Amino acid sequence: MDEYPANRLRLGLIGAGNIACVIADNADVYEIVCVHDIVEERARDFANKYGCSVTEVHNFPKLDLVVEAASQEAVRQYAEDILRRKQSLMVMSVGAFVDIKLFGRLKRLAAENGVRLVLPSGAIAGLDGIKSAGVGEIQEVVLTTTKPPKGLGLEVNECTIVFEGPSSEAVRKFPKNVNIAATLSLAGIGFERTRVRIIADPGATSNQHEIYVRGEFGELSAKVKNVPSPQNPRTSYLAAMSAVSAIRRFRDPVVIG
Repeated sequence: MDEYPANRLRLGLIGAGNIACVIADNADVYEIVCVHDIVEERARDFANKYGCSVTEVHNFPKLDLVVEAASQEAVRQYAEDILRRKQSLMVMSVGAFVDIKLFGRLKRLAAENGVRLVLPSGAIAGLDGIKSAGVGEIQEVVLTTTKPPKGLGLEVNECTIVFEGPSSEAVRKFPKNVNIAATLSLAGIGFERTRVRIIADPGATSNQHEIYVRGEFGELSAKVKNVPSPQNPRTSYLAAMSAVSAIRRFRDPVVIG
């Protein structure tokens, strides 16, 4: 970062796992004020390491941004209350928004309370192009995700297609692995029309995501090979880095893309 605001962003974290650690390790224009985790010992260890307090979410002080980095259940449990308290919210577990009614309620609450609901790009690229394509008609969106079996919580000895179907079903069956499918669905043509293929490959050394989009604009292809996060092979390192990037841009007066 070349410039830093006079007042650093005050952040609260829901979840003290891998993504939270990456956010804390890269703190510059922001500071971690408090953390909550369903595993109290993990929250205490995080707080001791990064110098913040362990606080129940309903007792979070006034913050610039609350970052959910825990689970889809945490989104369902805390998101509406956070927005009602006029706190901006970043959601990493975007798969929770397969419940499109929940997503609608959160959008409405953010607007009514003058705060923001932020969904980082996660482990994929090309969302800016897809949103632009959505100005016209999009006929097809396909996501192919290939991961080492361990990253999917599976044991297979050969390259295996473990899922093929709509994004809505993929998000429910693999809630900790394909939040990107949810983000892609929200940016494009929805959960039912977005197709997802998940492949477990024992020979894979990275998490690979391929996006194909066809529409009135033409065709778009994007391919990303992500290094698994050192602390959690189910999470791509780029997903955690996208959270850091989104936090750093939270107050930016200039928007690119």
